[in-house]
Amino acid sequence: MKRVLLHAAIATVFSMIASAAICWVVLTLMGSSVNWFPIAMSVLCPLLIAFPVSAVTFHQKLRIASAHEALEAAHRQLAQVHRQLAAAARLDDMTDLLNRGAFIRQVNEAGARGNGGALLAIDADYFKDINDTYGHLAGDRALCAIAQAIRNCLDRPAAAGRIGGEEFGVFLEAMDLPEGKVTAEKIRHAVERISLRSEQGEQFGLSVSIGVACVARDADFSRLMATADRELYRAKRSGRNRIAAAETDRPMVVNG
Repeated sequence: MKRVLLHAAIATVFSMIASAAICWVVLTLMGSSVNWFPIAMSVLCPLLIAFPVSAVTFHQKLRIASAHEALEAAHRQLAQVHRQLAAAARLDDMTDLLNRGAFIRQVNEAGARGNGGALLAIDADYFKDINDTYGHLAGDRALCAIAQAIRNCLDRPAAAGRIGGEEFGVFLEAMDLPEGKVTAEKIRHAVERISLRSEQGEQFGLSVSIGVACVARDADFSRLMATADRELYRAKRSGRNRIAAAETDRPMVVNG
């Protein structure tokens, strides 16, 4: 309010000065003498009219500016909430990896660009036994630990998602099968090094089996996943904690 009154007072003073100057010029040009009455009126009228009008005008301008700032703040907040909701809609609640839908979209978007790549189907070994032996909280921690190991092993941009209960997927765009197998082995070895404790203090380890499939161009999730899944279960049948790739006759076994 003090700011409004100050601006109104300044505007009124200028109005009074301008009015008195105009009055003096007009009277001088008309050949009339300048006396106190016209000068007093030229001061009084702006005081009675300009001051309240200016005060109201400046008050409205401040209210409009304040409302504009509040609206911009609300827009920024809504934009932030929208970004958060959009991110949440793409992520798995537990692991913060992509959820199945977002992962599939990224693979198919690479295909739409004409690019190929390597798809890794990663499955936690004996996960039901972990839940049954150590409890579901331990199972949740195991999934989060595997997800973190996957993230740590990706030294280039890649799509990583949780595509099932204990199954994860990694898509390495424009990567060939040998490179895909190297990344798969890094992940397998990183998970093998994990050591967790249950709520009762019991220590247990983890391992994963990984199936690898690759396409040179036009990646398609359904076709790649069918091949990677077949290789994944080939690795499972061969003893788990290993990788199998589509171009090999036998699972690639690397014991840590």
